[in-house]
Amino acid sequence: MRLNLLYTIYWKKLKPVKTSPSDLIDQLVQDTKSMMKTVKDEFLPLDREALLLKPDPYRWSIGECLEHLNLYSDYYHPVIKKKMEEAGPCNPNYTFKSGMAGNYFAKSMLPKKKMMKMSSPGDKNPSKTGVPDEVVKRFLAHQKDLLQLLATARNRDLNKIRIPLSLSKLIRFRLGDTFRFVVNHNQRHVVQAIGNLEK
Repeated sequence: MRLNLLYTIYWKKLKPVKTSPSDLIDQLVQDTKSMMKTVKDEFLPLDREALLLKPDPYRWSIGECLEHLNLYSDYYHPVIKKKMEEAGPCNPNYTFKSGMAGNYFAKSMLPKKKMMKMSSPGDKNPSKTGVPDEVVKRFLAHQKDLLQLLATARNRDLNKIRIPLSLSKLIRFRLGDTFRFVVNHNQRHVVQAIGNLEK
């Protein structure tokens, strides 16, 4: 009985996503536009002092949360663009199905009430790399770029195109899972940054 319950919980977490590519992209576009509006409304009016104010010495400031996302965009966006250019257009009549590892990583990034702390690699850690003056504008520019990538992806195969993970080029996720990971990761840290306003 207990094993069956554990299996059910585990399967729900890893249950593959099956959907039309257009539905998936529509959702990712909606999430990205909503996130951009939040960042424009909440963070663009703030001065640098407010952006760099930490809720405590062990947590990131708003600016650090956004720059962390910028550093990931610096890697993923050019790689995604290159892989989509290499692949070219595809037949749109297919179903997107997530991979097991890609689905797990994408779901693990979703914002939750109690989010598990994760350590960041040094080159993606803004407390080590620093926060540029135009961090909010840099973030919004990256999101505009992401919307363009999602538009291109409407006639690309989200299953067949594989994107190397930033942590290891030997691990490759399906393009659809990579987009899910990137957008969920963005949401996770924007929610974290919003939490700083409430401190």
